[in-house]
Amino acid sequence: MHAALALRFAAIVHALCRAVAARGARGALAAPVVILLWLRLNRASKRIDSLAARLDAAGGALPAPKPDRRRNRPARRSKTLPRRFAWLLRPIPEATAAASQLRHLMAEPACAALLEAEPRFGRILRPLCRHLGIRPPASIAPREPPPAPRRPEPAPDPAPESIPEIPTHAAPRPHPRAQLPVRAPPRPA
Repeated sequence: MHAALALRFAAIVHALCRAVAARGARGALAAPVVILLWLRLNRASKRIDSLAARLDAAGGALPAPKPDRRRNRPARRSKTLPRRFAWLLRPIPEATAAASQLRHLMAEPACAALLEAEPRFGRILRPLCRHLGIRPPASIAPREPPPAPRRPEPAPDPAPESIPEIPTHAAPRPHPRAQLPVRAPPRPA
C-alpha cells in the first residue's frame, strides 16, 4: 500500500525533474540551481521510496530513529535553494501540474493517514510544498515554536533622597575667533 503511494510520488517528482532539466537547458534558472534542485528532488523521491518500503516491511509503524552521533558536530552550511513560497512556479510553469498532482495525492485519505502516522514523511515533503506553493496539510505543517517566557519587569529604582539641580540651559559657547591669539602689528620697514 505504501509502495503504491511512493510510486505515485516518484512519478510526480520525475516529471518535475524533467521540466527542471528542460527549462534549465533553456536558461530559465542558473545551472547550479538546476543541478541542486534536481539532486534534492531525486533525494526526496528516494527517501520517500525507502521509508515506504521500510513501512511495508515492518507491517506498521517504524521504530523511532536512533540518535545520530553527528548531531553534536557543528552543522555545515549546505547549499540552499530559494526559500520564497512558490518560487519554482515562475521559472518553471510546468511545475504547476506537479503541484496540483502532489496536492491531490496528499489529500487522499490513505496518504493523509500515512502523513498523520509517520512524521518523517512531513520532513521530506515540507520543502517541496514550499517550493511548489502548496500549503501543507496540518499533519505535516511546521509546528509553531512555544512562546518565549516573559521576562519579569525590573523593580523600580528607589527614590533618591534629594534630587540634584540640573541646569536647564548650557552656558553660551565662546566664539571660535575669540580664542585666537592676538598678533603684534607688523613692523614698519
